[in-house]
Amino acid sequence: MKLKPLVVLLTILLIFTGCQVTTPTAFADAEQLRQQNQLLADQLLEAQRQISNLETQVATLTAQLDSKPPEATPLPEDPNFVAGLANEVLLVLLDRDFAALATYVHPQLGVRFSPYGYINTESDLVFTRDEVASFSLDEPVYTWGTEAGSGLNIDRNIEDYWDRYVTTQNPDPEWVVLDVTSQKASNSIDNFAEVYPEAVYLEYYQPGTEQYGFLDWRSLRLGFQRSSDGAMYLIAIIHDEWTP
Repeated sequence: MKLKPLVVLLTILLIFTGCQVTTPTAFADAEQLRQQNQLLADQLLEAQRQISNLETQVATLTAQLDSKPPEATPLPEDPNFVAGLANEVLLVLLDRDFAALATYVHPQLGVRFSPYGYINTESDLVFTRDEVASFSLDEPVYTWGTEAGSGLNIDRNIEDYWDRYVTTQNPDPEWVVLDVTSQKASNSIDNFAEVYPEAVYLEYYQPGTEQYGFLDWRSLRLGFQRSSDGAMYLIAIIHDEWTP
């Protein structure tokens, strides 16, 4: 009977001791959860603040885009203007007035001389406007490219090249504007737009004769492109003919 009070006493002590041990742990867990909740709440508020700032920026940019006028679509060059400019250049080529010709040459790109319709960017000669102004008919021989068929170098001075690959002073027949490309039986590739994607050209044409099956035609393309000053200048003088 004396053991029963002792057992009761021990039980009370164990219960009391257990309460003393578990209470701090439960409190710590609750405090940790509270801190985590507070941290999440702070992060949520910061995210909401950033979203609000982004929405404001989007609204501002949208308003700016709505108020900006659309960019004008570049219009194609006026064909009448190009034709008039090409006619001026043709007259200068016929007169072989190199000082006058230089004023038409593109100030940055210079002018290319191509002996055939296919522009060869590796062998074609390109001259600056100052070089053109200093041309003389009896200058030293230049290598202008290679002859179609034979593959021989086109070694000519200015006068000889002009007669053969640009124009004679009194062309017979006279040059006419080529309106329909099927008028000439060309077998060369026209890569002008590939080499000069921002340029235009006008093509003159001398029809062939019945004697040679109309294969002795010749053409002369004059290419033009605008410069940084907005004006249009000569960038290419391209000869074309039937090649074997």
